[in-house]
Amino acid sequence: MRGDGTAPRFYKKVEVVRVENGGGWGVALDGRALKTPKRAALAVPSKSLAMAIAAEWEWQSGRSIRPFTMPLMALVATSIDQMTQEEVRDFHVRKLLEFFPTDVVLIKHEPGKLADRQAEIHAPILKWARSELGPGVEPTESLYGAQIPEEAMAAAEKRLRAMDPFELTATFNAAASAKSLLTGMALIRGAIDVEQAEMSARVEEDFQIDEWGLVEGGHDIDKADIAVRLAAPRALMSLLRDTL
Repeated sequence: MRGDGTAPRFYKKVEVVRVENGGGWGVALDGRALKTPKRAALAVPSKSLAMAIAAEWEWQSGRSIRPFTMPLMALVATSIDQMTQEEVRDFHVRKLLEFFPTDVVLIKHEPGKLADRQAEIHAPILKWARSELGPGVEPTESLYGAQIPEEAMAAAEKRLRAMDPFELTATFNAAASAKSLLTGMALIRGAIDVEQAEMSARVEEDFQIDEWGLVEGGHDIDKADIAVRLAAPRALMSLLRDTL
């Protein structure tokens, strides 16, 4: 790996291949099966997802591989290498639940224009949360966080622990990017789209931009970054569910 985070491109041909022994679909570089950083076989159950990963490798420049432009590859590798381990899964579930009370969707600003915008943008997420986790999931103005009913916490934990490695990886990454378990879960479950998730994650920043203006080279880069961070997990789940 070079100092700029890139590596030399060492292959010419990229193709989608069948993984032996019913392992689904994989990617081959010059005929050699692609592996994860831990040298496990990169195998996914959906040909559509394998094609998208292959496209990430194909679209690298003629001389360099830029891992930071391959979000699906990163998510799948994490799913296979990390989220298949019980202790790693448990750590990520506990972390998501630990920050549930201070979820961005649950912390309201004091009454005013910003609070009104929060209420509008977060409404569909809260509607989904109350339907899926229980009616007691309510926002608060307290800096110490919301009071999550035991039933809602238990429902969230049950859902997280029931996820397969791909879905848990997608949910964790979306939630971490949005600073919101509820936004991450609602996005991955298809209750909201990527644009809604981005608006939820950036409601305060976008409000300040509207008030004071956009700083080029700062706000615009942040906005593009979180768009990718939220779109990639959602794309992962959509491609996994594709029957192609």
